[in-house]
Amino acid sequence: MAATVTAPLERQFGELQGLSQMTSSSSGGTSVIVLEFNLTLAIDVAEEEVQSAINASQSLLPSNLPSPPIYSKTNPADAPVLTLGITSSSMPLPQVEDLVDTRLAPKISQLSGVGLVTISGGQKPAVRIQAKPNRAFILWHQPGRCAHCADTVQCERRQRELSMPSQDYQIDANDQLVTSDDYRKVVVPTVTARR
Repeated sequence: MAATVTAPLERQFGELQGLSQMTSSSSGGTSVIVLEFNLTLAIDVAEEEVQSAINASQSLLPSNLPSPPIYSKTNPADAPVLTLGITSSSMPLPQVEDLVDTRLAPKISQLSGVGLVTISGGQKPAVRIQAKPNRAFILWHQPGRCAHCADTVQCERRQRELSMPSQDYQIDANDQLVTSDDYRKVVVPTVTARR
């Protein structure tokens, strides 16, 4: 993310007039860049410049991004104006979060005066892979093998984690793999060295 998404965007944003400070953070599948402008620059002008910089960076970004970069016009120091707690006695928490993320949050963000809608505290589906001890030889000697296998099932972004006694690995996983049985079908090939 840092090299392929954050860096090209930072190069474009660095040329903006009135920019006083830029900070960024990148992690598996996410890049957040905060731009601070001089108070003398009208916020609407800054907004247009940011959108132009995003448009100009499209040819520099990976072609397989799940969605184009988006921006929000907010003050990071502001406190939330409204906080909603959403629960359900008939739906599991991951399904509630999905509904909030895909239906409620977009509607709220369209209201006049809303600068940013964030979702926190939900429960996203996750799968943890634990290798069987008698089959773990390949993992100890070629730790990238599991991650490579996940790559071959057409993964798009990092969202799984393989925990080993000495190290953790993030594994790219295809969104279509949704159950543990789906993961059991992924074959981890072994390499035999001959002398």
